[in-house]
Amino acid sequence: MQSILNTQYFNEYFTNGFIDTGVSLPDGLLEDMKNHYKNVAEVRNDYPQYFTKNEHQAYLEGKITGSLFSLLPGLANKMVTKLYSKSYNKAIHLEQTFIEKVCSHLLQQNCQRFFKTRFIVASYDIYLGNDHNHRSFIDIHSDIPNFHHFYETENDITVYIPLIDVNEDNGGRLAILPESKCKLKVPGNVLLRLFEDAFLNIPAYLDENGYIDSDKIDATAMKNFINGAPYKALMENYKISTNFVRDYYADKFIKNDWQAGQVVLFNNKTFHAAETWRNPDYNREIYMIRLLPIYDAKIQLKKTLHGSQFNKYLIDTQTGSIQLYQDSVDLSKIPQQEKLKLRA
Repeated sequence: MQSILNTQYFNEYFTNGFIDTGVSLPDGLLEDMKNHYKNVAEVRNDYPQYFTKNEHQAYLEGKITGSLFSLLPGLANKMVTKLYSKSYNKAIHLEQTFIEKVCSHLLQQNCQRFFKTRFIVASYDIYLGNDHNHRSFIDIHSDIPNFHHFYETENDITVYIPLIDVNEDNGGRLAILPESKCKLKVPGNVLLRLFEDAFLNIPAYLDENGYIDSDKIDATAMKNFINGAPYKALMENYKISTNFVRDYYADKFIKNDWQAGQVVLFNNKTFHAAETWRNPDYNREIYMIRLLPIYDAKIQLKKTLHGSQFNKYLIDTQTGSIQLYQDSVDLSKIPQQEKLKLRA
């Protein structure tokens, strides 16, 4: 994160686990967002899409259970659906109605000052809503690097905005383990390196600029990658690290009171968990945008995820602007000197 954030704000992130931007959404925008998501079906849950082939279950549930899930994918899908249905009334991914409005407001408030790196992709957004009967995802975890997004790093930054007050009375606070208290972190950047090692020397998988195009990788090759020793080792690392943090660092997590519309930045690859929502009168609502730093990996961004376009917005922290692309941002057009070093 030192190469992503300016020193002052890196120190804040390192110490507290997040950056308080000092910015809140305008009341009108906050109200528009709440009304918009209020009209989405109560039972919508987009999380199971990421487990259609039960890739993560096979590694994280142990050898026997993982083998069972692989043999009985229908069972695994039901278990995943049940898990997230208990956690959220609504889990909405990739809608992207508010990305440009939110990011434009942040840039108008000079939030580009937080960043040392020039170009950042605003990849996709997430809305999570739950009442007091749905517990949120309270287990300690780190958002696992995966091949569904294909391009994903250990230094991704999440714009995190509660749409309702989260505090001691309401519950619903985000608990974060700051790197100042535990430097244990899943090495997500290695996934980009594994992709390059596996696919960069195969011309059929490259675009016209010599970048890996995930859409050109055939199903057999991707399956072999998923089942290969390097990716399994990464998943095993995740499992061991997560269990270690749960066993020995659970008392080191920090929770903060945040007001509705308050904008904070945190790294979703650090360990975190949601506090149970306690208020029976109204729902917990959280809106997030995933920001991706750009590395010099010869890997192109995916254009679609689960049928939706994403990776369409490019933020220039030097000019304080955000640009919408027709497809996805073309990383081959970003000057090499403006990219972060993957293998430094």
